[in-house]
Amino acid sequence: MGQIKDGDAYDFDRKALSFGVIYQDEQLFASGRLEYRIEDGQSAGVAVTSDTLLVAASAEYKIDRVQRFVFDADLARSEAEQSPLLDGNYADIVLGYACRPVEDDRLNVLARYRYLYDLYGLRDATDEDGLCQRSHVMSIDASYDLDRNWTLGGKLGYRSTQSAADGSSAFTDNNAWLAVANARYHLVHDWDALIEVRSLGLEAAGTTQTGVLGAVYKHLGNNVKVGVGYNLSTFSDDLTDLTQDDEGAFINLIAKF
Repeated sequence: MGQIKDGDAYDFDRKALSFGVIYQDEQLFASGRLEYRIEDGQSAGVAVTSDTLLVAASAEYKIDRVQRFVFDADLARSEAEQSPLLDGNYADIVLGYACRPVEDDRLNVLARYRYLYDLYGLRDATDEDGLCQRSHVMSIDASYDLDRNWTLGGKLGYRSTQSAADGSSAFTDNNAWLAVANARYHLVHDWDALIEVRSLGLEAAGTTQTGVLGAVYKHLGNNVKVGVGYNLSTFSDDLTDLTQDDEGAFINLIAKF
């Protein structure tokens, strides 16, 4: 039970109940959580009561020492009694295949399929409502250590998407493809330098955009590194990001295992 205060027009009380479970054996690790909550408050000065059901699940199955399947899902459904405009459905489901040969661990490959159904619409950097979308995204990432100092990597992805300004507007095709190539140089004293070239093709607009990204990373132990960099292009390497407001400086935290 709690209270959210976000300005005079957006305060509300929340009552929530959640249940979680974890399972693990030698090959499978799985977890899930179910949450139901009721919120009473104000939205733009109007009294609103909403019910929300949330589901989160993840799993990892080890095929052998080299290969594994990964799964992740986040689901949400909201209904507001006073206004259907505040209703929303959300589903983010990921299926992936990872491969790292034990005999030659210089190679890393991750193939992934993602389904995103977002009728909430994420906010962009200007705090405006983002686009709603129904997206199927296929991608493959790979990296290879040439030697102790140099690592080459790349990514290919395709997005089959329908997007709309909001949940009540008509959806239109917004398909795109992405190609990424990068090189990483491992400096002394646990420092890395990264240079990356990205190309994004928008099918409906018939345009192709190309950009460059640079970053420097510091290793914090064997499993975590933090970096700062600058993106000279307006788009990211996430094909579900439709806002194209990513130009500028950034901080990136990476965990590995």
